[in-house]
Amino acid sequence: MESAKRIRLLFSLFLLLILMIVARLFFLQIVQHAFFQARSLDQRKRIINLSANRGDIFDRNGEILATSIDTYSVFTQAHGFAWLARKLPPAGAQKLKAQDPKNYIVLKEKKRLYPNGKTAAQTIGFAGSDNQGLSGVELALDKYLKGKAGQVVTEGDPGGRELYGAVREIDPSEDGMDVTLTIDKNIQYVAEREIEEQIRQSQAISGMLIVMNAKNGEILALASKPDFDPNDYKKAAPSLWHSRCLDPYEPGSTFKLITTAAGLEENVIALDSKLKALDQLEIGGRVIENSHKIDWPGPSISLSMMLEQSINTGAAQVGLKLGPQRFYESIKKFGFGERTGFGLDGESSGIVRHWQRWYKPDIAMITFGQSIAVTPLQLMSAVSAFANHGNMAAPTLIKKIESRDGKFVKVFGGETRGQAVSDKTAAEMKTLMRNVVLYGSGRRAQMKWFDVGGKTGTAQKSVPGGRGYMKGHYIASFIGLAPLKDPEIVVLVIVDDPKGSIWGESVCGPVFKRVVEYSLRYLNVKPDTDIMTNVQ
Repeated sequence: MESAKRIRLLFSLFLLLILMIVARLFFLQIVQHAFFQARSLDQRKRIINLSANRGDIFDRNGEILATSIDTYSVFTQAHGFAWLARKLPPAGAQKLKAQDPKNYIVLKEKKRLYPNGKTAAQTIGFAGSDNQGLSGVELALDKYLKGKAGQVVTEGDPGGRELYGAVREIDPSEDGMDVTLTIDKNIQYVAEREIEEQIRQSQAISGMLIVMNAKNGEILALASKPDFDPNDYKKAAPSLWHSRCLDPYEPGSTFKLITTAAGLEENVIALDSKLKALDQLEIGGRVIENSHKIDWPGPSISLSMMLEQSINTGAAQVGLKLGPQRFYESIKKFGFGERTGFGLDGESSGIVRHWQRWYKPDIAMITFGQSIAVTPLQLMSAVSAFANHGNMAAPTLIKKIESRDGKFVKVFGGETRGQAVSDKTAAEMKTLMRNVVLYGSGRRAQMKWFDVGGKTGTAQKSVPGGRGYMKGHYIASFIGLAPLKDPEIVVLVIVDDPKGSIWGESVCGPVFKRVVEYSLRYLNVKPDTDIMTNVQ
């Protein structure tokens, strides 16, 4: 009897144990099946992001500036996932895989290629090994160019050995969009060649040359030297990746165009106005002097002579007639102190202090482009107002963004930055700019077949991070319009710290002439029929 009770108790315990095991197995294999299956998969799989087919970058005529080619990358998971080499040619990838065929795996990836090497490098920029834009247009339009990355999953056993057939694409990539720039590769090439040669001859630090459509603001060339090869960008100093057109500089006497236009617009001066012939002018305890000796024709000079001979004391008189508030407001009407938004990231807004924070000498210093900092494209946009009846063209670098299936198209250009001056003032400024080239410091920009107008500049370089200027260090420049009757292009040449001659006339004028002549002929612009007769 006692024995039977024990047997029943043991049987009950055994049955309970069996039920508990069955319940546990049901819970693990049925209730939590998905959970443990996912954990098991996580323990043996690796997800690798693969670059999408990045969109191409073209110049305005459809010439490829940046594209992507097929390359091959090798990785291993024998001791945890690790790349062995990225973006090799087929032969290189197969040679590496042959070292350990069972554990080394080859995947196809895209690599960025810049077929024109250094041409427009700082403008185009470059993309990194993971298809991300890192500078220039590649960075600014990365969200359009990069597309959607795909993914590959790999599976292996607990020892890390790859399972047969375990590599497969689980999320296909989507192509990036193509970008067409306003740049013309041929004009860009000539601009780079000319500014590079001038830097060499002048033993300068750097230089820049920009060609812009005067009517619609499209940038035809954006040359900045020294630069780098985006196909091998890691060999270049990071400072060379950055386009100098983004940075502010003191424009020097090219800014006298803005001063003069402001005075004409506010009716404090006229074309027939007379200014005092002064070697010096003291303002707020500072003596304003001319940068060179002037052969005065008498006790007064014309407004045109002030620009032709680039006379600082004459420009200062115009500023004094305007007064700080009106002068400041005129400067702002020309768009200084505001980014142009032309297409690249990192553009400066310049340095334009409010008139109430000006020191007393600033009213004079700013008239000839010191104590103020502008960007090259701000200055070009401002000068374009004289070509467009007073209306400023908005600089633009991007012409079109388009998906490869043609379903998405975004077109840029044709915008304006507002009315800076009246049609009357704009016409008067073209006359004055023509006189600078005919009779003044711009004579080296004279051309045989085209009538042009412009203005030279030579600005003393400011001390980095502090007040004051560096003795013996200058920025030479020249800006102009051509052909003057109905301007097609505005061109700016800047040379930083030239040795020997420091003047915008001798350093930048000839470069301006050569690039403008080439550009106008290339663009099939009709020569002027009433061209100047006293061309040198």
